[in-house]
Amino acid sequence: MDSPLATRRVLVADDERAVAAALARRLERDGAVVATAHDGAEAGRRLADGVYDLVITDAVLPGRSGTELLEAAARLAEPPAVVLMAADGEGLSPAEAFARGADGWLRKPLDLEAAAHEAAVHLEMRALRRAVEGIAVGAPGPALVVLGEIVSAFEKADPYRAGYSARTARLAVALSGPLGLDGERLALAARVHDVGMLAVPVVEQHAEGQPARTAQHLIRVHPTLGARWVERLGADRAVVAAVAAHHERHDGGGYPGGLAGDDIPPLARALGTAAAVAAMSLPRPWRPPRDAAAVIEQLEQGRLMQFGAAEADAVIAILRQQPGLAG
Repeated sequence: MDSPLATRRVLVADDERAVAAALARRLERDGAVVATAHDGAEAGRRLADGVYDLVITDAVLPGRSGTELLEAAARLAEPPAVVLMAADGEGLSPAEAFARGADGWLRKPLDLEAAAHEAAVHLEMRALRRAVEGIAVGAPGPALVVLGEIVSAFEKADPYRAGYSARTARLAVALSGPLGLDGERLALAARVHDVGMLAVPVVEQHAEGQPARTAQHLIRVHPTLGARWVERLGADRAVVAAVAAHHERHDGGGYPGGLAGDDIPPLARALGTAAAVAAMSLPRPWRPPRDAAAVIEQLEQGRLMQFGAAEADAVIAILRQQPGLAG
């Protein structure tokens, strides 16, 4: 199967010539057609004169910043996806980059494999957006189904996440009945709810202990990033809100908004509970997968803290009847 990078035109902008050359070589290995620029003015000229599918730019460039290139790219008739690169302490956090409209973020010093992964993710996303531009508002189902398949494909490459979104969807559908929710809409949200995690390097996701500061930023903004992506694909307001709020907690200690109790949308409460159960039942580098009994114990401990009473009670009842649903 061809890489998402095959035949795609990519602009790499970095004033460190060795970094730009190394990244260009890595992307070319997967079939990309890469142009490089080493200052902001040169990058701006290349962007204006060519048609690119993806721009990967240092946030700090002489002559014209990466954020200015991001703004210029957004004004083009066929905007490319834009990924910003920055080292810690360069004054632009991932959250700020995404707020400005960036599609992705890479930490410097650059991990070339992480960069190739990020490029592939955003080229897939851009291709999907372009493929569904003609879909009528209110009919986003096919696009989100395809996005769910993209998420599942990237999960398969990770031994600690393989099957996670599909498992979340099964649990969410089972929860929809007892909670009186739209099972089809909830399943759709579950399939795509963690798409924002594609922006977080796998090595950072599974680091034992506290992740690096940049990874913490990315993890905390991934629900917002995912919500923005699904909204671009025409998802309705309920699905967007569910994706945005699936890491909120009943006690208000979640993220990104610190919502609590009934302020968390019902679909998001159910989705967050299903996602937590699916995560508990997967292995981690520091522990084996939890069985249904251990998951139920965690749900009982988290009732009225992480989970609402109705959601916790419903999933506990389901797991007691169908313990295999957790695994």
